[in-house]
Amino acid sequence: MVHVPRVPGLDGRQTRWQDHNEERRQRVLDAAVELIEELPLGSDVHVQQIAERAGLVRTVVYRLFSNRNDLNRAVQEHLVGMIRKVLDENLVLAGSIEDIIGGLVGGYVGWVADHPNLHEMAQRPLGDGEPAELDKAVERLSSDIYDLFQAGATLLGHELDEDQVATLDVLVVGIVGQVRGSVNQWVRRPERTMSARALSRLLSRWIWFQIDGQAREVGVELDPTVPIDELAASL
Repeated sequence: MVHVPRVPGLDGRQTRWQDHNEERRQRVLDAAVELIEELPLGSDVHVQQIAERAGLVRTVVYRLFSNRNDLNRAVQEHLVGMIRKVLDENLVLAGSIEDIIGGLVGGYVGWVADHPNLHEMAQRPLGDGEPAELDKAVERLSSDIYDLFQAGATLLGHELDEDQVATLDVLVVGIVGQVRGSVNQWVRRPERTMSARALSRLLSRWIWFQIDGQAREVGVELDPTVPIDELAASL
């Protein structure tokens, strides 16, 4: 949910008005999401359509958002929040390596399969010179996964040296880019050649091969089916 920043020193009536505006902003974003999902991929969603779906007049929408680009970016931020909610549930050192990889990849692929139009909107350039919100989110996600990998290495008793840290950075960027590129190609095809589950399994296997190969380079052998805490104890 996108929140309107609180302004210090507001009295009760001003606070209620701000709450009212926040509620209306959310109605607009929810309406935009509904329309994007309903209309054919790539269709233009007009402000008038969004306003009518939200139960507002067009001028109110433009009081809540400074211009159309501001509205589009707020919609993208809302969509990225939906994606991150799915991913964050699995972005933890719990279960086996197989569980963690499968949860992250399966969550992302499943969400895209269910919401292809929203995924496309989240990464659409808005023409203002700024990266799309999904592009920004991918950078943040890469950083989070890097931290997860580094924490996993520490848990398993292996402190990374400078070269290994640099290698891990490249590895994570490559994995995230590979998953995103593969999913984009898959979801944009008129007829999908495999199911979401099959794609998730394939991508998860590729990711494991890369992690396993890199671990063996530093003399560490991992069993992807063993829970992380048990694996750490055994090492």
